[in-house]
Amino acid sequence: MKIYYKCKNGLLTLSYFIDSSDKTNFTIFRNSYKTSGEVHLDNKQCNIHLPNNWNIDSVHPDMLALAAISIVYPFCGPVISVPIGVSVHFHRAFYRLTNKKIVPVNYNLKPRKAPINAAPALSYSGGMDSTSALLLLPPSTHLFYIDRIPPNTLKQRKTMLNQEAAYFACDSLKKLGFNIHRIKTDLQYVRNPVGFNTILSDAVPSLLLSDYYGFNSLANGHTIEEGYRVGYEGYTDWKENPFISIWSEILDSVDMPFTLPLIGLSEVSTTKMVMNSRYKNIAQACSRGGVGKPCMNCYKCFRKDLLEKTIYNVPLSEPYLNNLFKINDANNIIKHPYPHFGNVLSYITSKYNGNHLEMNKLKEKVRGDSVNTSWMEKFHPEALNIIAPQYRQYIKKQIDKYVTTMKENEINTMKTLYSVDTIKKL
Repeated sequence: MKIYYKCKNGLLTLSYFIDSSDKTNFTIFRNSYKTSGEVHLDNKQCNIHLPNNWNIDSVHPDMLALAAISIVYPFCGPVISVPIGVSVHFHRAFYRLTNKKIVPVNYNLKPRKAPINAAPALSYSGGMDSTSALLLLPPSTHLFYIDRIPPNTLKQRKTMLNQEAAYFACDSLKKLGFNIHRIKTDLQYVRNPVGFNTILSDAVPSLLLSDYYGFNSLANGHTIEEGYRVGYEGYTDWKENPFISIWSEILDSVDMPFTLPLIGLSEVSTTKMVMNSRYKNIAQACSRGGVGKPCMNCYKCFRKDLLEKTIYNVPLSEPYLNNLFKINDANNIIKHPYPHFGNVLSYITSKYNGNHLEMNKLKEKVRGDSVNTSWMEKFHPEALNIIAPQYRQYIKKQIDKYVTTMKENEINTMKTLYSVDTIKKL
């Protein structure tokens, strides 16, 4: 694949040209619905709106190449050509980890090093999890929200996305003094269906502005469910999760290692943290509804609303549950033997003692009537290994303000009751 950069007045345009060794589609497994589907290379160009005085010389060539590649990586063949040569260090690290060569190589270019007084960057969505990350990260952290703008050719396409709640969250945090940036881009529309191709795709603005603002670490709102696949397909160490491990080492090569403050915390804990913070009326999990008005017609609303009511110990009335179980999106997910984020459903149903027929069926399916779910209220200590060393002690102190650390027997419960082998038997 050949990649070209063009920038004028802060508007960066990335153009992608494929050759016979590249892919135009690939297959993904949709864990939510337990189905496979094709992803196609739809648009071969995307735009990213950066500060007016930003230009291609504002970022190290290694970081520029990484940002551009992370948008289209699954489509790339064995050789990726970029306009500006990368360092030997980055070229070798990328090839070792991906078996793909980035050319040309500038043998005189030194590897990227973060400045001394650098800060972390956080990929922010406006939801519960990325908002809870604010409670753990240093105050100097910069937040980056991807403001999704469709390309001109797709502006008439209908979408369920509603960014009003996220805009509200960004504006509210800005008033509180946070360094928050809304970066307009259509990078998600490179693929069809629309989405992110790698774990770094939503961090592209952070990567491109890493030298402009000075960043030495990259954070996001991934929880233990995503990092260790607990609520996906059974417990897997994050080091064996290619969605994280490969990109973690690549980030190390550009001196911007991962700091994932929530990867040792369940969605149960992160939700509790936000609900007991000053951000409780700012964060909103649903990206389809308006401000303070979740759509209540998607699986995320089904799960998150139940979880919030469970945490607040709000009685779950029969009419409320009847309406929840009418959500088609939720039914398409919970019909499977072990639903997506099934561990969170285990926690929710373990606290339910009512007589609602469908709720009790769900409780039995996800083992809310038999497994110990208390570990979801605690921190998994092994996750400290994916927090950059310079922030590890600070973040652990913050975590200790909200939760205790799992004991060995609780870690074993998480690993065995939610293991790959156990899930396959269900």
